[in-house]
Amino acid sequence: MDGNATQQIDEQNSTPLDQSSFGSERLWTPWRMRYVGGGAAETGCLFCNRLASDDDVRSLLLYRDDHAFVIMNLFPYNTGHVMIVPNDHVATPEEAEEATLGAMGALLRPTLRGLRRVLNADGFNVGINVGAVAGAGVADHLHQHVVPRWQGDANFMPILASTMVLPELIPVTYAKLRAELGREFAGLADSAVKVTVVVLSEDLGTVLLVENDGQQSLPSATAAPGESLWRAAGRLLTDKGIHAALAGWAGPMRAATAEHPALTFLALSSCRPTGALRFEALAKARKSLDRAADRDALDHAAANLASART
Repeated sequence: MDGNATQQIDEQNSTPLDQSSFGSERLWTPWRMRYVGGGAAETGCLFCNRLASDDDVRSLLLYRDDHAFVIMNLFPYNTGHVMIVPNDHVATPEEAEEATLGAMGALLRPTLRGLRRVLNADGFNVGINVGAVAGAGVADHLHQHVVPRWQGDANFMPILASTMVLPELIPVTYAKLRAELGREFAGLADSAVKVTVVVLSEDLGTVLLVENDGQQSLPSATAAPGESLWRAAGRLLTDKGIHAALAGWAGPMRAATAEHPALTFLALSSCRPTGALRFEALAKARKSLDRAADRDALDHAAANLASART
C-alpha cells in the first residue's frame, strides 16, 4: 500500500467525468482520503489482521491458500491493484520457507489471468519492495504487488487535455475479482460457470425473482469459457430489459476455493420486469426462495452493501 497518487481507468465503462466551468475533470478517489489524511493506521500488522478476520469481503481478501493469500490494495495505484501475501509474518524472502515462496509464485499466474479477463489490462507491474528504504509501505510483512496497466494510464499530459479517467468503486472491483479469481483457483477458467445474480431495487427494499414451474429463485447467468462472470451477469440483465449496475459481492463472506459466485446489482427505479420476472419485498422473497443457496446470496448481498456503506 505504497505511494500517494492514483489514476484509475475502466476502459469498458469509460464516460466523461464531472467537469467544471473551466473544462477540467475530477479524478474521484474517495477511498484514499484515509491514507492521505493519515487515518489508515491500525494496531498490529494489517496483513495479519486481515488474515485473522472472518469477513473477507470487508477485508478485501480475495483468496486464501495454505501458505499465502491474495488481497486487494485499499489505496490502489490502478483499478485491480492486488497483492500476494504470505500467511507467515516474515519481512524478507530470505526469512520465508520454500513452501511459502512456492505458493506465492503459484498464485501469480491465475491472478494475472483473472485480472486480464476482468479488466482487459494491457500489461502489469509485478514486484516486491523489500524494506522501508526500498519503498515498502508495510516493511515487516512481505508482499508482492500486482498492478494492472493500460496504455496512457500514467500519461500526465492527456489528463490535462481532458482524457477520460474513470475510477471504479472498490466494492465493485472486489466483486468482479472475487468471482473471477475463485473460478481460476478452482480450475474452471476454461469451463462454463454459473453465477447467481442478486438484483436489488435502489431503496434496497425489493429483490428480483424468477419463477419457473412454480419454483422461486434468483436469476442466474452462465459465463462461457473466456467470458468474465460479471459480464455474463450484465448480459443476462440486458437481455431481460433490466437496467442495473454492479454494486458488490453476494457470495460467502470467507473466500474459499470451492464457492458459488454471486454478484449484487442495483436496479434503476424505472425497471419494470416482465414475464417470469418480478420484484418482491425482501422478507417475503426470502421465504419464497426454494434454494438455500439463493437465500444465502440474498442475505450476503444485503449485509455486504450495508458493510460497504459504513
